Amino acid sequence: MVILTAIDRDPGCKGVVETAYDLSTSMDMQLVILHVVPEDSDEDAAREEISEIVTSVTGDLEDIDLRIMPEQTRRDLPTGRTANHILQVAEEIDPDYIVIGSRKKTKLGKILLGSVSKLILANAEVPVVTVEQTREN
Repeated sequence: MVILTAIDRDPGCKGVVETAYDLSTSMDMQLVILHVVPEDSDEDAAREEISEIVTSVTGDLEDIDLRIMPEQTRRDLPTGRTANHILQVAEEIDPDYIVIGSRKKTKLGKILLGSVSKLILANAEVPVVTVEQTREN
């Protein structure tokens, strides 16, 4: 049994990691944490930041499958590339749950920009747990 958690590099996603970690340990499930690296980002720096965020919650990376996936530009996906990468990994590993963060946005922002969490909720084939992702300064 597997929980897939997708996070970004914002320290505010610690609550997402904490929720996923608590679920995985209480239900004795494997935890896979995924970060999709934007095209213009340094993959090594991203891995280091994500590792720090995860270990600040879990204490270490033991028994956690940490995956850093570079974003791939696709002309057929002008928006939602990150969501599509997350859904692709979900299809490959067949998780029992997906845990993702969601930020509060204005109604207009949701209409114009869409969101990764909205696309995951609409397209995932397994239950999705959303956790409010707070902004840290």
